[in-house]
Amino acid sequence: MKNQDYLYLDHAASTPMRISALEKYIEAESFGFANSSGGHKLSRDSKNLLEDSREKIAELLNAAPGEIIFTSGGTEADNWTIKSLFESKRPDDNLVTSNIEHEAVLASAEWVSLNGYETKYAKTDENGLVTKDEFLNQIDDNTKVASLMWGNNETGVIQPVKDVSKEIKSINTSTLFHSDVVQGIISDNIDFHRTGIESAAISAHKIGGPKGVGAMFINNKYKLPSFLHGGKQELERRAGTVDVPGIAAFATALEEQQSRFDEEVGLMKNERTIFEEKLKNSLNIEIVGDSINRLPHISNVQFKDLNSEVLLIQLDLNGLGVSRGSACASGAQKPSHVLEAMNIQPKFINSHLRFSFGWTTQIGDGNKAAEIVMQAVKEIE
Repeated sequence: MKNQDYLYLDHAASTPMRISALEKYIEAESFGFANSSGGHKLSRDSKNLLEDSREKIAELLNAAPGEIIFTSGGTEADNWTIKSLFESKRPDDNLVTSNIEHEAVLASAEWVSLNGYETKYAKTDENGLVTKDEFLNQIDDNTKVASLMWGNNETGVIQPVKDVSKEIKSINTSTLFHSDVVQGIISDNIDFHRTGIESAAISAHKIGGPKGVGAMFINNKYKLPSFLHGGKQELERRAGTVDVPGIAAFATALEEQQSRFDEEVGLMKNERTIFEEKLKNSLNIEIVGDSINRLPHISNVQFKDLNSEVLLIQLDLNGLGVSRGSACASGAQKPSHVLEAMNIQPKFINSHLRFSFGWTTQIGDGNKAAEIVMQAVKEIE
């Protein structure tokens, strides 16, 4: 089967690079190949391209250039924010997060616990929503960092980040409020300052940029200690030679994504609706979070009495690429921690697949995907 005949609905895991981003990467690799920390002309050219890209990304996200620190991706940004503030040797400090976060946040939370600090987890309800009160009730005078994702990467359920940010400082003025917005930025408008987010993790490859590049937004009132040591790159906050071509491509991808935001997200939402309605009318399924606010690009479907691994393989053979959940955890082949936290019945917990639309989604993809799914179910049964 040729790639152009294969329907890709795993954009929550990664997206193809936009043509504009790929072209920018090639151009930047030719023009800005020199080390941006050097002192000669070619290094200055590379440095200028780096700072122009930082300014472009900051403007698109309504942030100051000094609030954008480039990283290797969302995972590094999550680790950096959460871990770096627990090196102060104040044993009473604690971390608050939720039990449905991305693995990067949960693993960082486990590191915090292993280093002798308390970690408190706000619990989700049966719909995959961590309520504002449930989260805020975990905050106390010793909470150093509170981390709540914008939208869940497996279910798409949007969390009450805006509502939490309005009240969190009334409980503890010194708590840093972090959010993993890696999925949220794909299909939701996010303004860090207006929503009260003080630190955020962003990844380029989720919006049509290159893999291995991302950014941490950190409000100017904070100066986190360096997470990597060995140089003074990235405003003296992150050591290591900077991937200028990748960052330039990231900026270009974000610029195109923002300029086409309404068109792309509208299409994702419409095709997802067609897809879900056709499945609901034809198969014995449930859509996770169907009755509450979700990111427009994610659909988590429970197929009654079907094993998701078997169905995933059949869909792949039939020309449809999807996933069981987070790509960062799929290698473990164990039940989703998100679905477990939602108290999904054990007999159904291995019956879920995630379908995620993206910037390459076209009119008709929702109907085509539903047809492939229905055929695959028939073949399995």
